[in-house]
Amino acid sequence: MAKVDFILHRGKQILFMDYSNSDKNSILKAIEQTKSIAEKQIKPGTGLGLMDVTDSDFDPDIVKALKDLAVKNKPYMKMTAIVGVEGLKTAIYNVIIEFTGRKNLVLFDHKEKAKDYLTEI
Repeated sequence: MAKVDFILHRGKQILFMDYSNSDKNSILKAIEQTKSIAEKQIKPGTGLGLMDVTDSDFDPDIVKALKDLAVKNKPYMKMTAIVGVEGLKTAIYNVIIEFTGRKNLVLFDHKEKAKDYLTEI
């Protein structure tokens, strides 16, 4: 089940968007929760995010919701690291980057490497 919460890594707060191993409805609910959290709890330009999409469902509704999330959260996020992007998800990632113009979404193979990167920027 997808969930969203803040985690601490090396003393820095990271918004962890765990959409891994999740079905469509769970992901869509978590995406809405993510928007609300960012808007209410993150100062513009300061947020660090970690999104995990490993082994999760993807369809046109989820892609649309992720595009909307990327646009909505753009003002709040300094950087977002994403893990679990492979195969068709790579094409979706590229579409989201092109659609939103975001340059602060980066891919990683492992969560630990992504968390370390986020705490070093």
